[in-house]
Amino acid sequence: MWTRLSLKTKLTFLVVTVVSLASFGFTRFAAQGLMNLMEQAAGQGAATAAEGLAAAIDGAWMEAIQPGTADVKYNTIKNLADKLVDQGYVHRVEVLRYVSPVENEYILSFPEDNSADYYRPGTKETVRPGTPYLEKDVGFHGVQMQKPGSYIAGWAPISNGDRNVGMLMLIVDGNGVQAAMNTINIALVVVLLALISLSGIVAYKFSASFEKAAVTDGLMGIYNHKYFKQRLEQEVAKSHRYAQQTSLVMLDIDYFKKVNDTFGHATGDLVLKLMARWVTDCSRNTDVVARYGGEEIGIILTHTGLAGAQEFAERLRLKISQQIIKDPEEDAEFRVTVSVGVAQAEKGVSMLDLIKRADAALYHSKRTGRNRVTIYQEDILPAPEPQPKTGS
Repeated sequence: MWTRLSLKTKLTFLVVTVVSLASFGFTRFAAQGLMNLMEQAAGQGAATAAEGLAAAIDGAWMEAIQPGTADVKYNTIKNLADKLVDQGYVHRVEVLRYVSPVENEYILSFPEDNSADYYRPGTKETVRPGTPYLEKDVGFHGVQMQKPGSYIAGWAPISNGDRNVGMLMLIVDGNGVQAAMNTINIALVVVLLALISLSGIVAYKFSASFEKAAVTDGLMGIYNHKYFKQRLEQEVAKSHRYAQQTSLVMLDIDYFKKVNDTFGHATGDLVLKLMARWVTDCSRNTDVVARYGGEEIGIILTHTGLAGAQEFAERLRLKISQQIIKDPEEDAEFRVTVSVGVAQAEKGVSMLDLIKRADAALYHSKRTGRNRVTIYQEDILPAPEPQPKTGS
């Protein structure tokens, strides 16, 4: 049989055999090292994802326990968390609020069951000094559960303005990582180790998945508020350092509350998704499109001055005003318009000041008739203080 094989086949067989035998001695060590790397990546990813999800519900989630709005806010937060539970090895998501210096109240826990490792919504627990995710800011740590296995908790604070009012926690099931490892044979372990030594991509693919979820708005599918501010700060710094033109466009849907009141929040969500698509379609790959808050969207235009930003904003405003929104479930057919503000990064203007300028221009568009674009000018400052959305 051996003599009938071609020389190429014989050489291939010999190489595979030698490599397999050479790797057999350190396979256990290699697999454990890979497992440790993957668990660390999962822990870092859990912390990053928790921070992103907390940022997505900052300032609004407390309304979940207010009379008259509980159903709407509860479902909004639950939908965000459900999407995250479906990813990777996330085992559980918990949302709690601080009741007093020594107590906290669990608002949501998914998935929910009656085991000792789960909290039912509305239960109050005493804050324990040895519980890291109740004491620190963003981070991750191994946790013990009654179920056998290895679990990692990632946590991040939820804030209301400058005050931390609660905490969000993710728990990653290490058994899921181990189960994946158990399906990999010796030859694949060798290949994985080679990839890790060259780039580290395989070990941190789970972290990349979490990080993507952390910077994306769960409803609109565009970047979230936190990522928007991070990128804007970077682009403003570049504009100062390299004299690079950067502009900011802020838009807000006119009379959005009327859409929700007339057709329901499901139709309102449809409008937000369509709005994100229209803005993205009009933008370049180098632009950053993000949900700033509520129905307000921010677009960072890189290498673009005021003239180019104004042209972009007018084209976008016109495109949106021409769209017909159809919702068969509500038998609804209507149009919406947007008010837009534009400002350019200038020397000595910080990231926060640039946002204030664009917001001031946006509110000027609102005050002067809506469905229009306003370029920032000194005489329209100061920007109004943020107020609760009332269908503007």
